Amino acid sequence: MLPKKFTILVLVLIHFGTLLAQGKGYISFEENGLYGFKDKKGKVIIKPQYEQSMEFTKFGVAFVVSKNKWVCIDQKNKVLLESFLYDNGPDYLSEKLARFVENGKMGFHNERCQKVIKAEYDFVYPFENGYAIVCNGCQLKPEGEHSRIVGGLYGLMNRKGKMVVPVQYDSILSVDAKKRWVEVKEGEKTIKLKME
Repeated sequence: MLPKKFTILVLVLIHFGTLLAQGKGYISFEENGLYGFKDKKGKVIIKPQYEQSMEFTKFGVAFVVSKNKWVCIDQKNKVLLESFLYDNGPDYLSEKLARFVENGKMGFHNERCQKVIKAEYDFVYPFENGYAIVCNGCQLKPEGEHSRIVGGLYGLMNRKGKMVVPVQYDSILSVDAKKRWVEVKEGEKTIKLKME
């Protein structure tokens, strides 16, 4: 059993961490089924207008639902980008980058909702070990409450957005980030490539 003082200290630290994560202290509130944000004193900063909301992060951005889409806003209520919908909410950060959608294409943004890799692909997978699989000509095919990617040509990019394997293969089977090898499928052939 944990000592009582230790338990209280942990609870205080968790509460303090939550307050820090709220940026300038703006907190969401609901009024007549819509969400907005108030400051610590209760003054309305962003009037209720969103279908759902998440709290502002320590980076001064929040994700809200506007017109049935998750978007990222700043503290002045400026829409910065539309997030890729993942697991019924905005995409998660993976290696400090998350996916966004713009004009039907996908790219990556950082934790400040700054677009760091342009939206130029029909689909992008999250970064893993410094690389992300991308495709063009592919489509999301609904299967129940989830979807899967079908068709198209695939390539691989690094965290700077540089293509290390061009978008020209039927699939990417495996990636060895340490040895910088990629196994791809082209037609019926499986090919092992060195990353560029």
